[in-house]
Amino acid sequence: MAKCCGLSPCNCRVVAGTGTTVTGNGSAANPYTISSDAGTPTPLGVTDSPTVDLTLTGTGTAGDPYDVSAAVILDPAPPAGGTNLLATGSDGLYVECADVRGCFSAGDGAAYDPVTGEITARVSGDAGNATVIGGDGGLYTPASSTAVQASDTPSIDVTVSGTGTAGDPYDVSAAVILDPAPPGGGTNLVNEGSDGLYVECADVRTCFTAGDGATYDPATGEIAARPSTDAGNVVTFGTDGGLYATGGGGGAPTVVQAGDTTTANNTVSGTGTAGDPYVVTTDVIVDAAPPAGGTNLLQTGPDGLYVECADVRGCFSAGDGAAYDPATGEISARLSADAGNTTVFGGDGGLYTPAASTALEAADTPTVDATVTGTGTAADPYQVAADVILDPAPPGGGSNLLQEGPDGLYVECADVRTCITARDGAAYTPGTGEVEARLSTDAGNQVAFGTDGGLFVPPDPPLEIGCGLQGNGTVATPLAAFPIAGSQPWTDDWSCDPVANSTLKCDPTSGALWTPPEHSSAAATLQQNHPLGTPTIGVTGGFVLVDSTAWSEGTYTADSLSACRGISFSTRFTGHVELTWPANTQFDLGYAVQINGGGLAVRLTHSVLANGPARHERYSFGVSQAAVLPPHTGYAVRVYPAVRVIAGSVTFTQWITDTDLIAMTR
Repeated sequence: MAKCCGLSPCNCRVVAGTGTTVTGNGSAANPYTISSDAGTPTPLGVTDSPTVDLTLTGTGTAGDPYDVSAAVILDPAPPAGGTNLLATGSDGLYVECADVRGCFSAGDGAAYDPVTGEITARVSGDAGNATVIGGDGGLYTPASSTAVQASDTPSIDVTVSGTGTAGDPYDVSAAVILDPAPPGGGTNLVNEGSDGLYVECADVRTCFTAGDGATYDPATGEIAARPSTDAGNVVTFGTDGGLYATGGGGGAPTVVQAGDTTTANNTVSGTGTAGDPYVVTTDVIVDAAPPAGGTNLLQTGPDGLYVECADVRGCFSAGDGAAYDPATGEISARLSADAGNTTVFGGDGGLYTPAASTALEAADTPTVDATVTGTGTAADPYQVAADVILDPAPPGGGSNLLQEGPDGLYVECADVRTCITARDGAAYTPGTGEVEARLSTDAGNQVAFGTDGGLFVPPDPPLEIGCGLQGNGTVATPLAAFPIAGSQPWTDDWSCDPVANSTLKCDPTSGALWTPPEHSSAAATLQQNHPLGTPTIGVTGGFVLVDSTAWSEGTYTADSLSACRGISFSTRFTGHVELTWPANTQFDLGYAVQINGGGLAVRLTHSVLANGPARHERYSFGVSQAAVLPPHTGYAVRVYPAVRVIAGSVTFTQWITDTDLIAMTR
C-alpha cells in the first residue's frame, strides 16, 4: 500500500470479492488481511418475486449440493377483475386460442365469431351503401365522384347541375346545338321541338322558287307549268291537267323555249303541232358540290326529291360524354371506362352517381383522445369530439395536479400547496400556502425578526481567522476555505504524524490549504483450490468447463479506491494443474474468461498435440486482463477452468488458481 503507516487508516479501500474475506483498515497496527473461503460452502439464499416462487434445498456440499427450484406464480384474481388466461399444464405454461377468443368482441363495422376467432368486416345494409366485399375478399368502395363537369362538342351542349349530394344529386343534360347562321348563308332547316329535332316539308319548301314557265306554291310545295299571259298564247291546260295548245290558227306555230334557273332545268321538246306538241319538262337542279364542301343531302329519285334519315345522320358525331350511332341516329350519354368511375345508368335510363362516401377516422395524441361518431350522411353527420388525457400516474410517482371539471381544466392553489414542504430554516402552512423563515430555538441563537419583519442578526465582534480560511464572515467577504494547487510532492522523509503532516497541508506563508499530488494503489492475492475430485474427461469436441461452480474473480468497485479519479486495473490468473493421461492422448488447456457478466471466451494456455506415451504431469500457466476505467465504474473478471480433449482422455487430480488484483488511481 502506498504511504500507509501510523494509527490512521489509509485513504484507500479493499473490498472482498466472492469467496474471499478482507479484514483490517490498512494501517500499520491493523493491516489488510485477505483470506479465501474456498473451504466452506458458499452461502446461498433465494428471494421470491411477485411472479416466481423460489425454493432452496441442500447444504451446498459435494454430497448435498444446493438445489434451487422455481415455480411461476399465476394470479388467481387479476387486478382488472377478469379471469387469468395463463394456465399451467404438465408440460409448462400455456395459453390457447380458445382462452383468448373470449376477450374480444365486435364493434361497429366488424363481425367476430368467438368460436372460431374469425374477425370479418361487417358491411352496412343501409340503402345507398357503395361498400362491398371485393373479388379478393377485401373491402371495396368505388372511388368517390366528387367532381363532375360538362364538356361540349360543336354539335352537343352538355350541362351539369346539382351538388352531388343525396338531396341534390348531379343532373347531366345534353342539347343538340343548331347553327343559327349556317356557313352557306341561309336559314337552318333543322328545328328543335318538345319531342326532338325535326325538318318539315314547310321548312324545305322555302328553299325552292319558280323560274320562267313554272309556278311554285311554297305553302303547298306544288310546282306547275305557268302558261304565258301574252296575247296570242294558245297554250292552256287540257282536261287531264297537262299543257295543251291547239294547232292551226292560220298563224305560225307558237315558239316555246326553255328558260333555266339555278334550281330548275327546263327542257322543251316537240314542234308545237297537234301531232307533235311541245313538251316542257322541268328537272330540279341538285348541287353536286355544295358551297360548304359537304355532300348534298337532297337527292332525286324516280318519284321526286327526298331527304332520308340515313342521309341526315351522317351530319352528326359524338363528342366527350356522348355516344352517337349514325346507323340508327340514336344519341346517348357515354360513360367513362376509367377505373373507379361510379356513374351508371339508373333504372329509369338516366345517369346515376351514388353519393360520395367520405372516410373519417380519429387520430389520438398522448394528450388528446379524439372520437368520431356518425356515418357522414345528411341524416347522421360525422361528429368529432376530443377529450384531454390526464395522466393518472405521472412518471414522477405523485398525483396529477391537473383536473377536469364541467367547465374545463383547472389547477387550484389548494392542489399545488401540498407539493411544497418546509425543510431546515423554513416553515410552511399548506392550508394557506404561507412560507416563512423558522428561527432555531437552540440556546445562543442570534437570529431574530427585525422591526420590518426581516431576519436580523446583531453584529459579532471581529473573527480570528486561522490557517486555511479567508474572509471576515460578512456578505461581501464570507468566511471560506482557502485552497490552492499543491506543488510539493510526497517525500520519503515526511513523518506519518496525522497532526504534523496530514495529507491536507496548510501553507504557513500564504495560509492556504493544499494536498500534494499522489496516486493511490491497492493489491490483493487470493488462491482458489477448485473442488474437482478426480474427474476423467473423454473426447469433448470443443472446450468444456472443468469446474462451473467454483471460479476466481478480480473485481474493482468504484469507490473502493477513488470516487474522483480513474483507475488502471489489471488482473492475472495463474493456474497450477496436475493431470494424468494415457498414451496417444491429445488435449488443450485454457481458461474461459468472462468480462462484466458477458459471454465466455476461452484463452488457450497449454496443449499436448503429438501422440506419445502415458504421462502424469504438472503445469503452471496464466492469463491476464487489464483495463483503464473512468471514475465510478465497476469492473469484474471471472475465469473458469476449461479443457478440450481431442483424443484419448484426461484425468484431473488438482487445479489451483492464484488471482493477483492490482488497481491504481490515475
